[in-house]
Amino acid sequence: MIPQFEYAFYVWTSYAIFAFVIGWQIVQPVVRRRRILAELREELALETGAYNDPDS
Repeated sequence: MIPQFEYAFYVWTSYAIFAFVIGWQIVQPVVRRRRILAELREELALETGAYNDPDS
């Protein structure tokens, strides 16, 4: 077996894990920010009486 390819699976797996973690670190704050802003908008609407409940 060629020595360069002996650890290729482990190297590419670690690259994939690294890319996933970096991607998660980029996406997670964006998702959290959107969720927090939606909660704040809902809370403000409830406080001001501008909230229209579609279930009622």
